[in-house]
Amino acid sequence: MIEAALFAVNLRRAQILREQKKMGAEALVKIKERMGRPITVLVVFNNVVSIVGSMFVGAVAAETLGGAWLGYMSAIITFLIIIFGEIIPKTFGENYAEKISLLTARPLLFMARIFSPIIWLLEKLTSGFSKDKKSVSEDDLKILSKLGYMEGSIEEDEMDIIQKVFTLNDIRAKDIMVPRVLVMALPADKALEEIKDEIYNFPNSRFPIYSGSIDNVIGVCHRQDLLVALGRGRGDVRVKDFAIPPIFVNENTKADELLPLFQKKRFHLAVVRDHFGGTAGIVTLEDVLEQLVGDIVDEKDEFINLRKRALGGISKPKKQKTKPEEK
Repeated sequence: MIEAALFAVNLRRAQILREQKKMGAEALVKIKERMGRPITVLVVFNNVVSIVGSMFVGAVAAETLGGAWLGYMSAIITFLIIIFGEIIPKTFGENYAEKISLLTARPLLFMARIFSPIIWLLEKLTSGFSKDKKSVSEDDLKILSKLGYMEGSIEEDEMDIIQKVFTLNDIRAKDIMVPRVLVMALPADKALEEIKDEIYNFPNSRFPIYSGSIDNVIGVCHRQDLLVALGRGRGDVRVKDFAIPPIFVNENTKADELLPLFQKKRFHLAVVRDHFGGTAGIVTLEDVLEQLVGDIVDEKDEFINLRKRALGGISKPKKQKTKPEEK
């Protein structure tokens, strides 16, 4: 009964009970953090009682009823042990797991300390057959999310996000970046007046700034800052005056590394460098988030995925219907 109760209460639940100041919760957490020794105590005593008890009853039956009854008594004892020593106690332990675990945690922990020499000896004898196991693996969490969706405890979109989270460490920056052929960048030495048409027409909110060639990115600027400067008549100001120091990453940087990098630097764009030190493309916070929630498209996006467009895999955007008077 105690064994079933202990396995029915997980470590997280035991920690919650400890936070709630439940009596016996502290001992229960210690048991759950190291289950081996308490379970060894239970298994040893359970088997001792079962084996010695069976031998004692068998000896009494043989002496009282004769040897002919020994086989019948063994069958009866086995049946009784299965019903009253296994099924009923373990069912009771599972149904009242928390109460039983809290009530028995301290005595069990005390017994484990008393019999620690015996337990230590058993651990040494079985050390060659045991190995460390992860409590919960990625595959376990994926399966649990699917089961949760099938049971209705989580929504389908929640399950999809959970599944996609585990793919982030398999996705590299070069897999999701906008390639250099499609990067909209501005020359550092140009005055705003010279490139105002480009600034007005570019849909992006941020631009890399380069000096000489796109392989020499010296900063990043916000389109809003350029528009404000043009609106105030500062068209003679150079683009480089709006440059913010950029973030550089290599092509093999994992997506799960990019996300905390963007959060830490409070930046939305990083320049991806190839193995020669040149510019391979740019990757944004949006590119990373799309790996979790799918393509993020606003009302002004002409292409859903610029990378697919560069590779020739994007379909033409749908044409909007126009009224006869607008044709």
